[in-house]
Parts: sequence; C-alpha cells; structure tokens
Amino acid sequence: MNATHAANTKQTLEWKKPLNKPQPGSFFLYKVQSQYTSSVKTMSSMLAMHIELCCFLALSTLVGLFFLSLFFVPSKKNQVYPKSYPLIGCSLEFIRNRARIIQWTSEIFDKLSSSTYTLELPLGRHVVCTKDPSNVKHILKTRFNNYHKEKKVIEAFSDLFGKALFLSDGSEWKSQRQFFRHDFDPKEFHAYTVVVEEELSGRLVPFLSNAEKTASTVDLQDTLRRFTFDSVCQIGFGFDPKYLLPSLLPTPFADTYRTAAKLSILRYTTLPLIWKAKKFFNMKSEKRLAHMVDELHNFLGNIIAKKKERLLEREDLADKDVLAKILRRAKGEQLDDTFLIHTAVNFIMGGHDAMCPALTWFFGLVSSNPNVEKVIVREIREKDGRLSDMVYMHASIYESLRLFPPFPADSKEAVEDDVWPDGTKVKKGTSILYHIFAMGRSPELWGSDWAEFRPERWLERRSGISDEWNSSRGILSCIQCFMQGQGLV
Repeated sequence: MNATHAANTKQTLEWKKPLNKPQPGSFFLYKVQSQYTSSVKTMSSMLAMHIELCCFLALSTLVGLFFLSLFFVPSKKNQVYPKSYPLIGCSLEFIRNRARIIQWTSEIFDKLSSSTYTLELPLGRHVVCTKDPSNVKHILKTRFNNYHKEKKVIEAFSDLFGKALFLSDGSEWKSQRQFFRHDFDPKEFHAYTVVVEEELSGRLVPFLSNAEKTASTVDLQDTLRRFTFDSVCQIGFGFDPKYLLPSLLPTPFADTYRTAAKLSILRYTTLPLIWKAKKFFNMKSEKRLAHMVDELHNFLGNIIAKKKERLLEREDLADKDVLAKILRRAKGEQLDDTFLIHTAVNFIMGGHDAMCPALTWFFGLVSSNPNVEKVIVREIREKDGRLSDMVYMHASIYESLRLFPPFPADSKEAVEDDVWPDGTKVKKGTSILYHIFAMGRSPELWGSDWAEFRPERWLERRSGISDEWNSSRGILSCIQCFMQGQGLV
C-alpha cells in the first residue's frame, strides 16, 4: 500500500513539474503544449461553472413551481403528519430531520398509529414504509424474488462494492449465497476465534489496561472500530492492517476504505443528476472517490495475486483465512479477480460495519445497567468462559440488537405489483422501506416496557416474536466469534 502510494505520489509530482526550458528547435512544440494546457484548464473551469449554473437553475425552477403550486393546486383535506406539499412532497420534513432520519421515520409510525405508511417524495414519487413483522417476512421470504435493491442504491455503491453479495438480487444472490454457504456457516466461523483471541490478548486488553493505569479517556467506538477492522481483515483475507496499536496512528488501508465508504454514502444522498455529472467530468468528490476505490482495489488485487501464487506452489496450506479457503475449494477453477476483490470489500463491510456499532452499543448498554452487568459477570465465572453455555449473555446480545440494530432499515423496489399481508397494495417500481429500528421499539411486539434494556424478555417464551428475528442470527454468530473468551467481556 505504502509502495503504491509512493509511486502514485512520485507520478503526481513528476506531472506537476514545470516544462524544461525549450531548445531553439522545439520552441513551437513548447508553445503548443502551453496553449493546450491553458485551454484544458479554461475548459474545466467553464464546465464546472456550467454545471453549478444548471443546478442553480434547476433548484430555482423547483422552488418557483412549488410556490406557484401553493396557489393553484388544492391542498389535501385532513392532512396528517408529515406534511406534504405539491411537487416537493415531504422534502421540507426530510431536510428538517436530515440528521435523524432513522428516528424521525420511526416516530411517524407512532404519530399515525399505523404499522405501514407512505411518504411522498418530490415529483410524485413515494416510498412505502413498514414495521409490520408479517410484511417484513413477506418481503424477505415469501416474495423475496419480487423485491430487489433500488437502482439508486446499486448505482451509488457499485464502484466500491461491485456485484458481490451486498448489491446482488434474486437468482444471482442465491447463487453467491450458495457458493459462500460453507465459508459463512456459524460453525465454521467459530474456527476464527483464535484470530480474535490473539487480537484481544495482544492489542485490545493491553490498550485498555494501559488506559486504566494512566486514567486516560478512551473513545470506545474508535477503539472497537480499530479492533474489528484488524480482526475482519485477518479473517477475511489474511492481512493485518495493525489499526489498533497504542499510538492509534492512521492506517492507509483502513483510512482508504473509510473514505471510499463515506464518499459512496455522500453519492447516495446526492441527486443522481449531480453526482453523475461530477463523475463524467471527474470533478471534486467523484474524482477523489475514483482514486480511493482504485487504491483499495489495487491493494486487494495484489493480495489475491500473491495468494494464487502460494496456491500454485502449495505454500498456502497453513492459510486459514476465508479467501484462501475459497481459492483452495475452487480446485484450479479460474475465479475472476474483480469478483474476488469485490467479495473482499463486501466482507469488510459486512463484518466491520456491522460488528463495530453492535459491540459499541452492547457495551454502552451493559455499562449503563449495573444489574445486567452483574448477572453477565456471574454467568461468565459460573460457565468458565464457555460462551455457548451463556444463556443470559445471548439474551443480552439479542436485546442490544433489538434496540440498536447495526443496519436499522433497508430499502428495496417492487419488481411486480403485490399485496402485503396487512392489505397494503404495492405497485410495480414502488420503493419500499422495512424499518428494523422501529420493529425493535414497537409496543405491540415488546410491550409498554420496550424502551428498557431487559435481557430477561428473551428468556420468556413469547409466540410470534423469535421467528421475526431470525435475520439477527447471522450478526449474533459474528458477535459470538468476536466475544469468545472472557477477555472482551
């Protein structure tokens, strides 16, 4: 990574060097080059100005049409929260709650006293939101093939994640899921506890012990982010980024991934017309995203190439990471490097981006509930650190995931017309949002004490609840892997 970065920096510096003083015979060529460079800069400036002008005109037109519509378009009677306007829909409410979209869309369920509602979007578009368990089961299981990733999501994240599991749908998703079934089996994952234990005993525990001795303040979320990133990379493709070191210095690979992820999210929250124009002209955030993605993919490509060499020379028998197992299982079959690179990036996202918030909220909730902490500590001692026997620990993890799921909501798009179990009619092309965060805070599902962190609720036999939370088992298995042993607990 450092060598690649140094080479790129050298090329950049060489490109920015002033042209050598021209020899008498090359004066004309030098003058043409100077004029060409000046013309390119002028054109770039003009294009940027035109794009900004177009965006301004488009925005001005929408604002003008909005105010005109207030006078000429009759408002809906019995309007309920959130307030919707002609042409722009609920955009004003979106802007007002942009820093708390998940909480806001969850609160709407309570304000409307309904488990399903429709949000009006600009230009006549709308999204149907639901927290009804029967609807969620219908979307994710009964009619799974009828609900695909939104085109907007695929376009925004495809440069970084490609067509691996995160952005695949239907038969393609099932095919990939079947291919990786053995590697992501919970029993197989428990074999990676050695990696986690080494990261625990060698880095995390000494880091926290030193902070205790020196009475230092620790950013738990940042610490766990570094811990999970190191662990996931070692488990996924056998690379140790050394992100969690006492110095907490920046790590090129980790920082490149984080920057690429943030820029991809920024792209998703920007109007497609704007970010696509920026990408076409290689401007600002899109230019930086392309550079970050190239660096990340090139680095992972080098790791994959070396692993293939080790496989041919039969030096990889000691490699226990997921990527090494995939290559060995292929038995000489030529796997596409691009697909393997995207798989590695998806593995980081699925492991690190899920585990870090899950662990952070778990320890935050346990530390703020002393009674729960006492029961967990007592169970650890009684079971001698055997996590598989810790019933109360499992209940505590489930309870933490109920209140703060790592992925609080997910959107999809209907392929064909459909009718949900609660009677909601969904037209072809309609955007839908199943709200996991709201499900975990539903009084209908969890009772009036839903806001309390009470692991005991999972030890009580309650029909109609556990089946709706089967999707949490994958995350639970990963958390168990990360929490194996007494060290982290």
